[in-house]
Amino acid sequence: MVKASRKPPARVRYEQSHPVVSCRVDRDTYDLLKQRLEDLGGVSFADFVKDSLGLLQLKMPDIEEIKEGAWNGGYNQAEKDCQIWYYCAVCGKRIDVEPNSDSHKAMRGYMKEHGWGHKSCHGQ
Repeated sequence: MVKASRKPPARVRYEQSHPVVSCRVDRDTYDLLKQRLEDLGGVSFADFVKDSLGLLQLKMPDIEEIKEGAWNGGYNQAEKDCQIWYYCAVCGKRIDVEPNSDSHKAMRGYMKEHGWGHKSCHGQ
């Protein structure tokens, strides 16, 4: 005979104060429920039930906030990957070059003046 496993007292108290709620639904209803939970930002089923009962106020994700976060993330990554910069000859700190600034124009002029170009243009 198999001996029954003993649950810790804390687990017994938790199960008594948090009973399981279960129901069966058809596949279409289940898929709709999963999609709705995902649309709400991935909230749990328990939070969805609490919201339906008025015990919790779920916040719909703000589309503009999501767009701004994505845009800023992409901008920051591009700035990190593509930023033109050089070190100060005096203090050694990095100086970021703004597009079309005097520094940027000077760099372009220097490169043109000294024949900088594509390898293919130089026949290499």
